[in-house]
Amino acid sequence: MRTTQFRPLQYTSDSMALGCSHTWGVGVEWNEAWPHLLNAMNFGLGGASADCVVRVGKKMLTQYKVSTVYVLWPDWTRFEYSKDGQFCQSLPTDPDRIYWMDTHDEDWLKDNFHTQTTTFFKFCQENNVNLIDMTLYDLIPIIDHADMWPLSKLGHHYSPVWHQWVADIFARARDTNQKFPLSHD
Repeated sequence: MRTTQFRPLQYTSDSMALGCSHTWGVGVEWNEAWPHLLNAMNFGLGGASADCVVRVGKKMLTQYKVSTVYVLWPDWTRFEYSKDGQFCQSLPTDPDRIYWMDTHDEDWLKDNFHTQTTTFFKFCQENNVNLIDMTLYDLIPIIDHADMWPLSKLGHHYSPVWHQWVADIFARARDTNQKFPLSHD
């Protein structure tokens, strides 16, 4: 998690950010990632699934009292499972990916994503935390031409310009109480 690795733990904010590598800020400096631009503690994790976001988010919300949580949800095709007592993320690089693809169809993946996002929404409601969440798919109507979003120096994640756009979208949603549909199509 970028907050605990690169900033002292005495740094606290009234908000936190959760998500995968797009939240963590792969390819950009920590102060260029969208959570930093919102002055939010960055609890993004590379390769995370929605299941992981919910698990980590609940834990962080018990440790840090914040009023707002921003979530850029990982792709709906990712999920978490336990193997040998450890949490594993089902990613394209997962050696068990073919097994999981054969045993978890698209409907299961969509249902799991919906279950996770709904669970976290309810958890935030119960704890009086404002949840502002979206998916990469929700950004497409706002930031045109997703196939042309500016890439970071690594070439497979997005640039500081993109992170500024995302921070602006989250800030506007916060200020106007806008809710996103959490699209996964």
